[in-house]
Amino acid sequence: MKKYSKILLATDYSDEIMNAERYAVQFAKSSQSILTLFHAYSPPFPPPKITLSYDDMLRNSKLSEIKKLNQHRDELFHSLNINPGEINNECIVREGNTSNQICSEAKESDVDFIFVGSHGASGFRDVLFGSNTWNVIKKSSVPVLVIPKDALFMGIKTIVFGTEYREGEMPALNFIAQFAKQFDAELTVLHITNYVLSKTFEKEIFEKFRKDVKEKVSYEKLKMKLIKNENLAQGLNKFSENRKTDLLVMCPEKQILLQKIFTPSASNTRKMSFRSTIPLLTIPDYYNPSNTSF
Repeated sequence: MKKYSKILLATDYSDEIMNAERYAVQFAKSSQSILTLFHAYSPPFPPPKITLSYDDMLRNSKLSEIKKLNQHRDELFHSLNINPGEINNECIVREGNTSNQICSEAKESDVDFIFVGSHGASGFRDVLFGSNTWNVIKKSSVPVLVIPKDALFMGIKTIVFGTEYREGEMPALNFIAQFAKQFDAELTVLHITNYVLSKTFEKEIFEKFRKDVKEKVSYEKLKMKLIKNENLAQGLNKFSENRKTDLLVMCPEKQILLQKIFTPSASNTRKMSFRSTIPLLTIPDYYNPSNTSF
């Protein structure tokens, strides 16, 4: 039987997150995925003296939150002219820290993807790091899809996987290849270099990695690309714009790489940030779920 992917969509009801919600619903419908709308909330303050009535207060608070989320779900589906019955979905609320609760729910519900939004018109720069979105990326044991404020779901036809030639990327590459097959999308494995080692040596490394990928990852629409650019973010921007990329994928060993790409260095006179309309999928290092099959 076909395994349908399970999506956890985290929402805080803000205007900034609305686009991520719409993207996730359209993605779920297109891929016939199971969609869980999730909201983490703060518990009500207890009265000065703890009494049994506070337990009632907590129960009422949770009932109120789940009612609010269900209503929000109905309004969201209606805005997209989608009947809630068209998508297998549910609403879940949990009390506590947002990023912790998102990751806990994702683990307990065995989801395949977490969908979150990036707040702010500037896209990933200035708003990603130090936010709940960044904390989810750091803590999550499953892939996290970050949807910028201006991203539109038009299907997924082109995917770019940014590589550092690491062994830990290979399981993630197999995972994203299976994902690409579901959408019949073109998958480009891209490395950006400034030839600091030497042009000849860099090409030798690339060819060795290309051979390794071809042996271990089976997908006819997979391509390998090596390009030169002094600035990593600029290289990703230019390549992705030329290819009209629908999804950028990264599997960082540590989050330092993402910080290098999406935040400007102090020495830069012109701030660089990745183009804010391309969704970013981060896959944990060595990610290789035993039940992966789309």
